[in-house]
Amino acid sequence: MAMDCNDTMDSILITYDCANKSFTYPASAEAQFGTQFEGRPVWEVLRESGILDAEKAEALEERIQRIASEKAPQVSYAECVLRCAAGEYRNFRLCFMCPFPGSHIHISFTDISDENAEEENRVNASECDELTGLLNRKAFYSAVNDILKNDKEGVAAGEYAILHLNVIHFKAINDIFGLKAGDRVLCYIAERTKDILKEGDVACRTDADRFILFTRRNRKELEVMIGDFLEEISHYQLPFEIACNIGIYVTGSEELQVDAMLDRAILAQSIIKGSYTKKYNYYTEDLRDEMLGELEIVGMMVPALEERHFVVNYQPQYSHSTGMLVGAEALVRWKHPERGIISPGVFIPIFEKNGFITQLDLYVFEEVCAFIRKCLDKRYHVVPISSNFSRHDIFMPDFVEKLEEIRIKYDVPVKYLRIEITESAVVDNPKYTNDIIRKLHDCGYIVEMDDFGSGYSSLNVLKDIELDIIKLDMLFMSQDTESKRGGTILSSIVRMAKWLGMPVIAEGVEQIEQADFLRSIGCDCIQGYLYSQPLPEEEYEKKISGNSQSSVDLQAELGESLTTYDFWNPMSLETLIFSNYVGGAAILDYHDNQIEVLRVNQKYLQELGMNMTERDIIECDFWSLFDEENHAIYEDMLKRAIASEKEEECETWRMITSSCCGTEYMCLRSCVRMISKSEGNYLFYVMVRNITNEKKYLMDMSDNEKRFKMASEQVNIYYWEYTVATKEMKPCFRCMRDLGLPAHLENYPESAIEMGVFPPESADLFREWHVKIAEGAKELEAVMPLTAEKVPFRVKYTTEFDENGTPIKAYGSAALVKEE
Repeated sequence: MAMDCNDTMDSILITYDCANKSFTYPASAEAQFGTQFEGRPVWEVLRESGILDAEKAEALEERIQRIASEKAPQVSYAECVLRCAAGEYRNFRLCFMCPFPGSHIHISFTDISDENAEEENRVNASECDELTGLLNRKAFYSAVNDILKNDKEGVAAGEYAILHLNVIHFKAINDIFGLKAGDRVLCYIAERTKDILKEGDVACRTDADRFILFTRRNRKELEVMIGDFLEEISHYQLPFEIACNIGIYVTGSEELQVDAMLDRAILAQSIIKGSYTKKYNYYTEDLRDEMLGELEIVGMMVPALEERHFVVNYQPQYSHSTGMLVGAEALVRWKHPERGIISPGVFIPIFEKNGFITQLDLYVFEEVCAFIRKCLDKRYHVVPISSNFSRHDIFMPDFVEKLEEIRIKYDVPVKYLRIEITESAVVDNPKYTNDIIRKLHDCGYIVEMDDFGSGYSSLNVLKDIELDIIKLDMLFMSQDTESKRGGTILSSIVRMAKWLGMPVIAEGVEQIEQADFLRSIGCDCIQGYLYSQPLPEEEYEKKISGNSQSSVDLQAELGESLTTYDFWNPMSLETLIFSNYVGGAAILDYHDNQIEVLRVNQKYLQELGMNMTERDIIECDFWSLFDEENHAIYEDMLKRAIASEKEEECETWRMITSSCCGTEYMCLRSCVRMISKSEGNYLFYVMVRNITNEKKYLMDMSDNEKRFKMASEQVNIYYWEYTVATKEMKPCFRCMRDLGLPAHLENYPESAIEMGVFPPESADLFREWHVKIAEGAKELEAVMPLTAEKVPFRVKYTTEFDENGTPIKAYGSAALVKEE
C-alpha cells in the first residue's frame, strides 16, 4: 500500500509487490523528480530519466531483487545522490523494509540534504564535543566510515563492534542535584571512556546522556572492557550508583552505514533500558524480527477490531465437590484470516504498551454482555462470567460509566458479570483503585483479583483493597515448585481468605491430585484444563443450554516408596495416600488451646455421613462441636500425644450439624500423632472412625429406633431427598416399607411413576414440579392423589441453592390428608 509523503515532499514511500513484480508510487514522487513513473520499475525510471546513474540504478535493482528472494524479514539502508525536478542534486537516505518475505517491499526515499547542512553548520572546527572533549557525531561518523572502507575483511569477519551507552535515570540526577552536577557526571563518564580506548577506537557523545563507542575487540575482550568501565563509573560519588545500559552491534557480512549499525545497537539497548541487573545486550536478528513483528501487530490491530477478528472464548469454572458449573472466565483470542490464531502472549503485551488494550477489553466486555443477553433470552442456565481489565483500563476517568453504559445497553443483570483485575492493576495507586472498586460495588459488581500470589505485594493488596474474590495463581503447584512449602502457602492463603470472608477460585488446575488437594484445604472452585480448556462461544453455549455437568473420574497410581510426613506436597505419595487410601483423616493445628482444621479427606466426610463438604469442616469452630466433658477428653489426648510423640487415641461425642441433614450426635474414635511443632504451634495427623452405631447399640439402640419409628407413624408423613443435577432420590424408611421403594432411585420421578406411586392424573403435575425446581422454584405445595389407590396427600417441596443461586437439592414430604 502506498503512503503519501509529507507536505515538504522530503520523504516518499513506494511499494514493490514481489508476487506481481509491480510498483505503486505516490503522486508526490512525480512532483519530486519531475518525471512520469507509470508503474514502471523504479530503477528503470531513475536510470532513463537521468535521476540516477546507470551503475547505481543497476545496484538498486540487484538489492531489491535480492530482498525479494530472502526467506526472512529484511530491513536495510543506503544513501545516494538523486537529481530532483528543479535540476539540483540532493542527498537521499533509502530504507528497504520487507516484514513479510516474498510479499511486499517498502522503499522510502528521505531527503537528508538539509539535515546534513544543519549538521555541518552545527559542528565546530575542532570536531569535538564542547563539554566532554570526545568526538562530535560528524567526526565520529567520518572516522568510523574510514575504518569500514579500509578494513572490509575485518568488518565482515565480525572483528568490530559499535556500542550505544545510555546513563540510567540521568534526568533524575539533573532534577535532584542540578545541571552542573549532571555535566560533571557526563565528563566523568567521558574520561572513563577515554581510559578504555585503545589505538583505532573512536568514541563520541550524542544528545545529553548518550555515548557511542566503535572498537576492535573480540567478544571476551569486549565484555572485560565493559565490566571494567561499569565498575569505574559506579565509583562516582553520589548518593546512588551511576550505571549504564549498553547495546552492542557486532559487524558482519552485511554492509551497513554507521547510522544503520547504530540503530541496531540502540535497539539492543532499548530491550534492557532502565535495568540495573542486565547491563549490556547484543543485537541479534531475533530482535529485529521482534521489532518487525510488533510493527506488524500494531498495523493490523485496528482493522482486526473493526472486522471482528478478535473472538471471545469461555473457560468454565466448576465446583470440584459437586461437578456443577459455577462460573466462567472470558478470554480473548485473535483469529487472523491469513495467519490463523495469534497468541495473546504476543499481542497483549504490545497492546498494553501502546494503550490499545483498553479498546480491546471494552470490546470483550460488550461481547460478554451480548452473549449473556442471548442466553437469558433462550432461558439457559446462566452463571456469572468474569471479564479481565488492566491498570490501563481502571485508570480511565470514566471506566465504571463505560461498563454501565454497555451493560445497560444489553439489559444484563449485574449479578451475571464479574470484574477481574490483576494485582499489577492495584499496586500502583491503591487509594484510587479502592475508589474505583467502591464505585463498582455501588453498581452491584463482584470484583475478583487475578493471579493472586504472583506479585510481591499480595498481602498488602488484601489489606488495602476491598476485593470480593481471590483467583489463586497455581504457579505454586508448577513442576519446579511442587513441595510441601508450596502446599503450605496454598493452605495459608485459603485460610486467610476464609478469615476475610473471601471465596477462592483456583485457576490453571490440570491434575486431579491438585484439585483433590485444593478441595481438602477448603478451596472447591476449580478452573483449568482438568475440567475444560477455554471453549469457543458456540461450544460453551451448548454446555449451558443443557445445564450439563462435568465430573472427574481419574485415578492416581500408588508408587513404590513412601517418604515421611510430606503432607503439604500436593503430588506426593503421602498426599495420595491421605486422599485415597487411608480412612477418614485430617490435619489439625493446635495452638493456645485452640484447634483449626487445615485439611480433611473425602473419607473423613464419609465417616460423618452428613452430606458435608471440606469447606463446612474447615470453616467450622472445632470446639463448638464438643460439650465440656468431651472437650476435656479430646484436649487431653492431644497433650498426651505432644508429651509422648507417639500415637494416642480417644472416643468423644460431638454434635454435628449440616445444612441439609440437620443435627446428629455422634461418637468418633480419634487416633492422633504430632507431625511437627514450632513455638507453641503443634501440627497433628488424625484418623477418625465413626463408632456411633456401635455405641448406640450398646446403649440399647433398638429401643431408640422403635420410638423414632413410632413417632413417624403418628404424624403420617413420608419424606425424601432429591438431587437436582443427577435426578437421584433417597426415600425414608416408611417410603421403602409402605411403597416398596428401593433405598436409591435414579431418573426420578420417572422411575417412581413407572412403579405406580403416582397415578396418571398426578404424574404430569409431578413432572412439571421437577422442571420448576431445576429452574429455581423455592417452594411447591399441592394436594394430589398418590399410589394406585389414589389416596390424597399434601405434597410439599423445599429447594436448597448454592452460593450462585443454582438449585442443588430439594426436600420433599407427603402428609396424609385427613377426611373431614
